[in-house]
Amino acid sequence: FQRLYLPGFLLAMLADWLQGPFVYALYQGYGIDREHNGYLFVGGFGASAVVGTVVGSLADRVGRRQSAILYCVIYFGHCLTKHWGLFRVLMVGRILGGISTSLLFSVFDSWLVSESQREGFDGEQLGNTFSLAYFGSSVAAIAAGQLGEVAANITPLTKLGAGLHYGGYIAPFDLANVVLVLCMIYISTKWSENYGASDGQSGGSFGKAVGAICDDKKILLCGLICSSFESSMFIFVFNWTPCLMEPDQPVPPFGHIFTGFMIFCLLGTRVYSYLAKTLSAEQIGALVMAVSMACHLTVYLVESVQVRFVAFLAFEACVGLYFPMMGTLKGDIVPEDMRSTIYNLYRLPLNVIVLMPLLLNFSISTTFAVTTAILAVA
Repeated sequence: FQRLYLPGFLLAMLADWLQGPFVYALYQGYGIDREHNGYLFVGGFGASAVVGTVVGSLADRVGRRQSAILYCVIYFGHCLTKHWGLFRVLMVGRILGGISTSLLFSVFDSWLVSESQREGFDGEQLGNTFSLAYFGSSVAAIAAGQLGEVAANITPLTKLGAGLHYGGYIAPFDLANVVLVLCMIYISTKWSENYGASDGQSGGSFGKAVGAICDDKKILLCGLICSSFESSMFIFVFNWTPCLMEPDQPVPPFGHIFTGFMIFCLLGTRVYSYLAKTLSAEQIGALVMAVSMACHLTVYLVESVQVRFVAFLAFEACVGLYFPMMGTLKGDIVPEDMRSTIYNLYRLPLNVIVLMPLLLNFSISTTFAVTTAILAVA
């Protein structure tokens, strides 16, 4: 099942990575300022918060394979909307992106854990699988950064009329759509279906999942840590581009910078494999939170672009450590019959936290003060 899982997961992540570094730059190319850029991200995270819990319950009942295919379809629509430089069309795209993100970060992990348990793998073996998956994801991200940069430079952003554009920073989104089609074909033909423990009948209900979180302290605290770290990560995703831009200076090579981030993320996944031999997942998690907090505090205290860039690299290494660590913890703690539902419930406070600095239009320094406090809580 590992050989079946990895190509599907990596194609899904490659599609996501291809467009990630260029969203902010594309919006700038359309003349959208930072405030309205924030409104677009609010639409995406708001959709993820509102629809995510329903999506999780649906995935447990109708099947994780079907939901993974649905991710490909919705994300295809998200990328397609980037051809229009119209705010209302871009907002529709962000909403589709928020829904698809909820699927990406719950359905694929749920499918893997279910298959792992069916095959009799223990927690350590599952952790190794997550480490390998996110190592591959980092490699895919490095390739995506370079491919996206090349694609973006083939032709300049060109207007056709009626708000329709092509070329420039739209090209990475078109490339992502090609990958999404390949991902959908692969999952449709290679993956078997799995559900919650109820085999698609009533497992994964919203009320049952909320009750499990309230009744089990481990599930609750796991969600608190997950929401705290990942909200800080998404806030970083929105802010790293303007953080590295300087007045009256050339636009940085975002694709190459993103590749640098992913190299450090890749190193983090390899460090996890080494640390997991001697430390528990909880101990690794505490280390990750402490170092991540120091990185965000550095951005708050220091205005030097060079120093901030180094702090971002260190934070990306922590991201590489975090995902296999958290995948292992959630695999051990979260009940199988409502796994996708609970994973998406974890994303509800995450999205609310991410929305706060966007809605209040915080400055960059205030934003990173907030993320530092959140990571301290985690």
